[in-house]
Amino acid sequence: MAIDKTIGIARHVGYKVLCDVYLKGAYSNLSIQKHFSVLKKSEDRALATAIIFGTLKKNIQLTKVVQKLSSIAYEQIKPEIAVLIKSALYQLFYMDRLPAYAVVNDSVNLTKFYISSKSGSFVNAVLRSALRQGKASLFDEEKQEDFCASLEKDYDIPDWLCHYLKNDFSQSFLHQWAQAYQRSPKMYVRVNLLKISVEQAFDLLNKEQTVCAKTILPDVFEAVVASEVLRSKLFSEGAIVVQDMSSALCAYALEAQAGDSVLDLCAAPGGKSLHIASLTAGRAHITACDIYKNKTLFMKKQFAAMGVGNIQICRNDATVFNPAFEKKFDRVLTDVPCSGLGVIQRKPEILLHLNEKKIADLVQIQKSILENAAKYVKPKGVLVYSTCSINPRENRYVTEAFLSANTHFSYSSVSLPKGATEHLTNLPDGEIEIYPGDSFGDGFYICKMQRA
Repeated sequence: MAIDKTIGIARHVGYKVLCDVYLKGAYSNLSIQKHFSVLKKSEDRALATAIIFGTLKKNIQLTKVVQKLSSIAYEQIKPEIAVLIKSALYQLFYMDRLPAYAVVNDSVNLTKFYISSKSGSFVNAVLRSALRQGKASLFDEEKQEDFCASLEKDYDIPDWLCHYLKNDFSQSFLHQWAQAYQRSPKMYVRVNLLKISVEQAFDLLNKEQTVCAKTILPDVFEAVVASEVLRSKLFSEGAIVVQDMSSALCAYALEAQAGDSVLDLCAAPGGKSLHIASLTAGRAHITACDIYKNKTLFMKKQFAAMGVGNIQICRNDATVFNPAFEKKFDRVLTDVPCSGLGVIQRKPEILLHLNEKKIADLVQIQKSILENAAKYVKPKGVLVYSTCSINPRENRYVTEAFLSANTHFSYSSVSLPKGATEHLTNLPDGEIEIYPGDSFGDGFYICKMQRA
């Protein structure tokens, strides 16, 4: 990456990632993987991370402030310049320890380096004006009477989304959910039992200092010092992998056994298939599918790196019935495409593009995938439906409608490791709902069903 070395490298990288997210629709985590290799110092990685996620999580308020400050209509500002200004405003008004002169100088120089000198003068004028006016003047501090308007002002939850969800959730819940969105999520790692035991992994990771802690799932640790865990030999060798606790529940709910034929219908990037292989000591016969060729190729590399050889990778469109799969599998997992409303604190870019129509379209896809998945389950076999959303319209409304129309399926009780059940919101029979802010990490929904 060509850079101007007079500008802090963390700001270079922060700008690159934010441009990927805002302008190209990239996922923040993938863009971070792409650009962070040049950041050798932990303080630079921390600064870039704070700039990226802070800017995204205050996007609505920062956009309004740019509109106040700019002599040019917001729609006419080059998107790259808007990214730089929003990033700088976040640093000036939400990161107290950063010197204002350094933020302004670096932001102006970034503009000159990546765009033009004329644009640099514009950014300089906007930021100088922002400093003169101050945070209290620029950011509306008045208390909002309307609950959804207040949630948008205080926590950057879009007004439309609050109105969409408030029919299913109380104001108290939505307020707690919004607070969780603004917090930094914890990182969790899962032990690859095909390479190492839980006890060995825990002892090796904590040999020099305490970098991870045990959780209520036996093979999942909280990464207390994430940077050290990710630099560990165990991580580089595939003995531990990053996976959230709520996501790890899917493999437990599926309860696959050695010798079972297992279908992971929407498998990419492959974490759940790997967990199933780990829990079955590599003795289940797993088929992992995805519609996209690049994702199946990624899974192939991923599985090889993890030392897993019992997973067959298949390119398949889950929305289209595949006769070759009919009644072939003992266990079928359908972790369907969803709105991602359970993981916005980890992927705040979700809220940049989400709307009611997109959610409605996703629900139709989810219903189609579930109907097909059901046809692939053997008699007396198990079907697990899951999403990383908190939205009931993607979750229990989908499974309730499915079970009503498919009476040869019924809820099946979920068996989890000892100590885990008491921390979950258990609905009747085979459903689990997890919300951000619970002790399980990301928001998630899991429904376990059995065929007659």
